[in-house]
Amino acid sequence: MNPLGSSFLRPIGPVLTLVGATLLTQRAVAIETFGVDVPVTSPPATGGTEQAVVARYWQLGRTRPFLSATAEAGVLYLRARFTAGYGRPYWSWIGVETAPLSGLGGIGYYTGLAATLPWLTLRAGSRYFYPYSRTLLAPSDHYEATDLQRVSGPAGDYVAYEAEATVTAPLSHGSVFGVLTGMRTELVPEGYYLYEESLKVIMAPPYAWRARLGYLLAFGENGSIRVGAASDVIGVPGRDALTFRAGLTASVLVSAELEAQASFIPVLVGPDSLGLDGSDFGQLGIRYRWATDSTPDPERLKQAVDSVRYEPR
Repeated sequence: MNPLGSSFLRPIGPVLTLVGATLLTQRAVAIETFGVDVPVTSPPATGGTEQAVVARYWQLGRTRPFLSATAEAGVLYLRARFTAGYGRPYWSWIGVETAPLSGLGGIGYYTGLAATLPWLTLRAGSRYFYPYSRTLLAPSDHYEATDLQRVSGPAGDYVAYEAEATVTAPLSHGSVFGVLTGMRTELVPEGYYLYEESLKVIMAPPYAWRARLGYLLAFGENGSIRVGAASDVIGVPGRDALTFRAGLTASVLVSAELEAQASFIPVLVGPDSLGLDGSDFGQLGIRYRWATDSTPDPERLKQAVDSVRYEPR
């Protein structure tokens, strides 16, 4: 059990700062796509808030083969993801994804298949990670954050085979989303535990899973600002243990391509006391989206303009 005192409030300070700043500058971040002022719909919220807000720009795109790239920059991280697919990128498509993994903790890569509809995202692939300093852990019923710094076991690199489903739906003045992730790890010798970098838990290989539920309240012009909460349940069958996390998340859509995000989802109840190493503090920065041949479909654009022109006032 992690206490919720001043140590909890300090990490969520950046989240609250982001929300407060955007409230004062709502008009500066409003979406103005093709001069069409229409409500933003609720496309997939992969991974929580990754696509909880997507500009109508991508919905109005043409169906086509495409290449796309997503770049994220934030506090202590720089990420990229590359996609080759068919459809409307960031809206409805099917394709192949790859992502190099690099950070202060280690390096690796992800590759897999993905299919997306405006309300559903399915992903499956493999991920390899090599930590710079973390090693495998001897089995124990409880771990502290200092246990992760001990360099006494075999190298902590591993392969994870992952499958994930994300659903979202409009609800009241925002959108509700859910994420279900399943994982199997390999390359871990028998008799050792592993700190899993994605779920941020210590697991007894080979299986782990996560279920996430969240809600984002939309406000500001065109719903470009969303603030809400998310909660996780993470299961590690090999340890017969459950970890519960809950916290805040926020997203501000600056343009069709540029988005600012922040989230902090700390552990409330769990078998270990890992501090920030056990918390999902994965977003505090900006995300940029790009895709080839991103021009609107003339028929879809005409329908969007007509829907606004004849909408009752």
